[in-house]
Amino acid sequence: MTDPKLQASPILFLDGDCVFCQKSATLLHRWDRYDRLHFAPLQGETAELLPQAWRQLTDENQQASGAAVLTEHYGTNKQTHWRGVDAILRALYHCGGISKLFWLLHFLPQWLKSPSYRWVARHRHRLTSGQPHCLIPDESFRKKMLP
Repeated sequence: MTDPKLQASPILFLDGDCVFCQKSATLLHRWDRYDRLHFAPLQGETAELLPQAWRQLTDENQQASGAAVLTEHYGTNKQTHWRGVDAILRALYHCGGISKLFWLLHFLPQWLKSPSYRWVARHRHRLTSGQPHCLIPDESFRKKMLP
């Protein structure tokens, strides 16, 4: 991927089959005041440049894992990755406005911030049970989706 706009934009990779993840991406897109974020499924071709271990959607116990990954400077030698709760906090930082304040939680120790994220990640499919499995995004959000 050599598109300079994408290299300058953070990309948030999420479980493309998860309604909770899709709704979260839609919410982040709405909050993205500077139109910076792009989104891609971990099962998609854009995610193929990520290490295989980061694209796993289940842990060693076959439980749904927290597989969110945010990449900055995609495809360059300055590429940086954030995983799990830090990926979500970094995405909120990129949204700007009041949501940028959530980035301060990044400085908490992992043992404090990761358990709640892991709980949500493990239960994400149940959190939206009864919801349609295929959300139809609006045109502005579709432009931010990568394969």
